[in-house]
Amino acid sequence: MSTRSWTRLKADAVAKLTQACPELERHASMLMALAAVTALAEVKLSVRTIAGRLDADVRTSPSVAGDPLAKELVGLISDMTTHCATSARPQSGPAFGDWIEGHGFSDMSVALLTSDADWKDLSAVARIVAGAVKTLSERSSGLGHKHVERILARDLPQAQVLRNSLTSVAVWLLAPEDSGKPHRPTVIVRRLQAMTVYGSLSGTLRDDAVTAAIDAGLQLAPILMKCLDLSAAELRALRNGRTLRHAIEASTDFRAAVEELKVHGVPLHEWPGGGRPDQARAWESSVWARGSRQHFVRPDYLDPCKDAVTDAINALRADLLGPLVVERVRLGGHTPSYITTNFARSIEIDAWKDGSVARRRLVGALRNAIVGPRRAKAFHEAVGLWHRRVASLSALRHERRVERPGWPALCAPWQSECGRYEIVVLASAEDLVEEGRILDHCVGGYYDICRHGDTQILSLREDGKRVATVELKLAPDLKALVLEVGQFKSHRNSRPPVHLHDPLRAFLKDVRNGSHPVDARTLARYRKAMRDVWDGAWSSETLSLEHAREVFPFYLPLLPRGTPASFDGWCETTGLAAAIDATLAYLEA
Repeated sequence: MSTRSWTRLKADAVAKLTQACPELERHASMLMALAAVTALAEVKLSVRTIAGRLDADVRTSPSVAGDPLAKELVGLISDMTTHCATSARPQSGPAFGDWIEGHGFSDMSVALLTSDADWKDLSAVARIVAGAVKTLSERSSGLGHKHVERILARDLPQAQVLRNSLTSVAVWLLAPEDSGKPHRPTVIVRRLQAMTVYGSLSGTLRDDAVTAAIDAGLQLAPILMKCLDLSAAELRALRNGRTLRHAIEASTDFRAAVEELKVHGVPLHEWPGGGRPDQARAWESSVWARGSRQHFVRPDYLDPCKDAVTDAINALRADLLGPLVVERVRLGGHTPSYITTNFARSIEIDAWKDGSVARRRLVGALRNAIVGPRRAKAFHEAVGLWHRRVASLSALRHERRVERPGWPALCAPWQSECGRYEIVVLASAEDLVEEGRILDHCVGGYYDICRHGDTQILSLREDGKRVATVELKLAPDLKALVLEVGQFKSHRNSRPPVHLHDPLRAFLKDVRNGSHPVDARTLARYRKAMRDVWDGAWSSETLSLEHAREVFPFYLPLLPRGTPASFDGWCETTGLAAAIDATLAYLEA
């Protein structure tokens, strides 16, 4: 850094700028502002902490105390540096550009360009100032990191790994709203104690009411039990369910997982870690905290056939539940609205807006009606049976009603060089049903997207025997045939043996390099026609109650043993109708 005085540095900056653009001398105030930025880039910047505070004390060498413009710029740097220690998303750098613009840079530029000034001179000035701004921004960023590192070392050494960027939990632990207040050290200790024990609920701890109780030193357990509707035993299961470091570094907690456990009525002994405290590892690896969610089904009931379960639930939602909601709206005298229409399509409500009780009742009824007391294995077997019977029958029923069954095949059958492997495109409902029957999986459910032209299903055969099924997704652009491999499944949706990947790769290579020709033109024409006049089964409108009653028998293989044989009986005996009535009342309240 320069050893020149501030006066000298600024004078040199004025000379440099006026040499680049002599016309700047006519705009003295703007010249001084640009000179302040340019000169400050030559100054040494340092930061100190202030006892009991999170504010950054930024200093310069040489001092700029006598220059109001330079003090404004240093103030921007100080604010940004302080912000790094008080926000999980600090600004990327001081707003030097806005500051320069605020001092009239655009007006000056227009004035210079309409005078005798050369635009090249103005460009030279812009380059000088831009270089200075870049230097100041980089140094400011360095000051921010150094300031956060010192604040953490002083106030929160447990979070020193975050010296480059704080998380929202770390900011909360630092209690920035109490910066400079005498009670702040006590607040930090109390928040740290709460986070150490209940880091698995880090988001809940940061709720305003809960934070106020923590800061006041009130007993925390009863507050959390009431806030989350947990029993003492359930809350105890969350104690030390997350390490302090994980709680500080991660942005999410297990509140959503706890809500799902409660919604699905999971007994405490089936919670992660057996419902015992001090089970951080079990919570972290649990599907309840990390796995996929499906509104009607427990997340630990999804794998290993998540796609099959999702397909079945989506079909049941459209065929049975949507019509039921529309009927309950009519019978209850409810006014159809945007909210009820959305509910009829999704059969979901938000648990976080005072809706947890309503959601628990709804999902409880859905679980009782769809899953019942079955364990995961029995439920998966029912899902597989439903796919093999219902999806295939639906495809065949539609295929027999259309004028031109089937769809264009991507290409003719392909055979490997060794002659052992063959890949055949399935181009009709009958083809899909036969493939699903032999391999005992749910490919019949892919009829609609195949019929629409969005997907091609291939049968991979080894020595003449069907061994695996391949889903090829077609990109939306009709002008270019772009293929993407979707699912690749063997018998009962199992993973194909490793050796079957080689013939699939060889086929794709031959298709893409033109060795095995594809009928792209015919396929593009067909896809365009289906976009113009789609004859598929999907509709954005809710289906009728008569439809639900007609197709209900096809869903009996999916539903629990002992389910009534009629749609109306199922709705009443499982409590579905009453739960939907209660949900509609909640939504309209």
